[in-house]
Amino acid sequence: MKEKYRSTLTMAAAPRNPLIWVGVLIGVVFFVLDALIDTTVFNKGTISAQLLHPTWHELWMRLIVLVFSTGFGIYAFIVVRREQATSVRAHKAEKRLEVLFNSAAEFIFIIDTEGTILRANQKVFTGSGYSADEVIGRHIKELFTPESQNTYDSSFPHLLEKGYNRSEIDFARKDGSIINMECSATAVPDEHGAFTSFLIIQRDESERLQVARELEESERRFRAIFNSTYQFIGLLGPDGTLLEANQTALDFIGLSNADVIGKPFWEVPWWTHSPHLQQRVRDGIMSAAHGKLIRFEAEHIGKDGERIDIDFSMKPVLNEQGEVMLIIPEGRDITERKKAEENARRMQQESAHMMRVNIMGEMASGMAHEVNQPLAALVSYCGTALKMARDSPALPEGLVDILERASAQAHRAGDVIRHLREFASKGSNSRSRVVLDSLIQGVIEFISWELRNTDIQVAFQPASLAREVSVDRLQIEQVLINLIRNSIEAINQAGISGGRVDIATRLTADGSIEVSVVDNGPGIDPAVADAMFEPYQTSKESGMGMGLSISRSIIEAHDGKLWTEQRPQGAVFCIKLPGCD
Repeated sequence: MKEKYRSTLTMAAAPRNPLIWVGVLIGVVFFVLDALIDTTVFNKGTISAQLLHPTWHELWMRLIVLVFSTGFGIYAFIVVRREQATSVRAHKAEKRLEVLFNSAAEFIFIIDTEGTILRANQKVFTGSGYSADEVIGRHIKELFTPESQNTYDSSFPHLLEKGYNRSEIDFARKDGSIINMECSATAVPDEHGAFTSFLIIQRDESERLQVARELEESERRFRAIFNSTYQFIGLLGPDGTLLEANQTALDFIGLSNADVIGKPFWEVPWWTHSPHLQQRVRDGIMSAAHGKLIRFEAEHIGKDGERIDIDFSMKPVLNEQGEVMLIIPEGRDITERKKAEENARRMQQESAHMMRVNIMGEMASGMAHEVNQPLAALVSYCGTALKMARDSPALPEGLVDILERASAQAHRAGDVIRHLREFASKGSNSRSRVVLDSLIQGVIEFISWELRNTDIQVAFQPASLAREVSVDRLQIEQVLINLIRNSIEAINQAGISGGRVDIATRLTADGSIEVSVVDNGPGIDPAVADAMFEPYQTSKESGMGMGLSISRSIIEAHDGKLWTEQRPQGAVFCIKLPGCD
C-alpha cells in the first residue's frame, strides 16, 4: 500500500521540473533571440557584446520576459498538479462507490427509461444465480414472476412521471426459486432535470414476510383457541378497560366486540344486572392491578334470561420489571357442578330422611303390634258384654246400643292399626289387581279421623266402572294419602272455612283411569309451580319437600303420570294409571 502510495506521488511529481524548465527555457531563448535580432537586424554590435554587455533597457526587457516565462511554467505546473489531484480523488471516490455498490446487501440496478438494465451490483449475481452477461442489457421485468411483471407494467408509468415508486415484487432466481422483495425506484436526473436513468433497490423481504406469516398464523391459532374455548376469557388494561373478549362470552350476552371493547369492565352487560357485583368487580380490578389474584363465584344472566353460576377470576400479567401490563378475566361455568353438589346434598338428606322414615316405620309397626293386643282384648270384651247384655232381660235403656257402638269402634280401631302396620312396613313391592275406586274409598276412610275437628268435607265421585289396575296397593295408597293430606293442610293453613276436597275417577279413551284431587284452598304458588315435583321443594312451614317428588316417582314406576293443573282457585292434582285388560 505504501509503495503504491509512493508511486502515485512520483507520477504526480514527475511533470514538475519539465514544466518549470520549459518556462525558463522559453525565457532564455527569448533572451538570446532578442540579442541575435539586435545584432543582425539593428547592427548593434556583436552577439557576444549583446549577451555579455547589454544596455540597461535591453537587460530589463529580457529579464521581464524570462520572469514571465518562468512564472508561466510555474502556473502551468500548479494547474496540472491540481487536475491530477482532482483526478486522483475522483478515482478514489469512484473506487469507494464501486465498493459500496458491490458490497450492498440489496439488489441494486441502474436502468434506462426503457427498463433495460445498464448496471447491477455483485449481490444481484450472487443472489440470483445469473452471470453479468445474463443480466446487463436485459429488461428488468424479465427477472420477475408473471404477477410481478404486471405490477411493474402498472407502476412504471408512475415512475417515469413522478420519479419515485415503491412496491412489492417476486424475483425469480435462475434456479426457479422465488424471493419476496420490497422494491424502491428513484429517478436519476441529468443537468437539465430530465430523467435519464433510474436507481432500483430491491430488499429481500422473504424472512420478514415469513416471520409475519408465522406471526399471523400464531395469531390465527390463538384466536381460534381464544374464541372456541368454552370458558369466558378476556383481556383488561390495568385500569379495567376491556381490550378483548372471546366469542363465547360475547355470544352469551348477544353482543359484538364493538358493543363492549373500550368500556370499563364493570359497566359491560355481564355485570350490570347487579350493582353489588359491579362494585365487587371494580374493587377486584384495583387489587389485580397491584398484582393480586382475584377469585369469587358470581351469577351471569344471558341474552335469553338464562342464569348460570360462574367461577370468576382475574389474573394479573407482569412485565420484566414486575409491573402489571394486563389483567386476564376468566369465567368458568360451574352451574352443572353446583347442581351436582346440590343433588349430592339432597341425596344425603333424602337418605337420612328415608332412614328416619324406616326407623319410624319400624317403631310404628312395633307400636301397632303392642296396641293391637289390647284392642283385640277390648273387642273380645265388648263382644262378650254385648252378648250378655242381649241375654239379660232387665238392663238400662240404651246400654245395648252403647255396647254395639263400642264394639264397632273397637273393630274400627283394629282396622286402623292393621292398616297402619301395613303402611309403615317396607312391603314386598308386589303388585296385584285392585279396583281403584275401592282403594280410594279405603284411603278416605283411613284418613277421615283427621277431619273430625274440622269443617272440611272429602267427597268421592267414582266413575271408573270398577275398573282394575295392577299396582302396589300400599304405594298407591301412600300417594293418595299424601295428595289428600296436602289439600287438607293447605286449607287449614289458609284459614278457609267450608273447605272441600273432591276426588273423582274417570276412564280415558286409551283405557287408563284418571284420578283427580281438587280442593278449594289457596292454590299453587306460581313461584314454585315448575319445581314443585323436585326434591325439597315445599310451600309448607314445616314441610320436608319430599312428598310430591316421591309420589311422582311411585306413579311413574307404575307407568303412570302425575301432574298439576292451574285453576283460578284451589289446586288440582291428577293421576293417570293404565287399566288392566
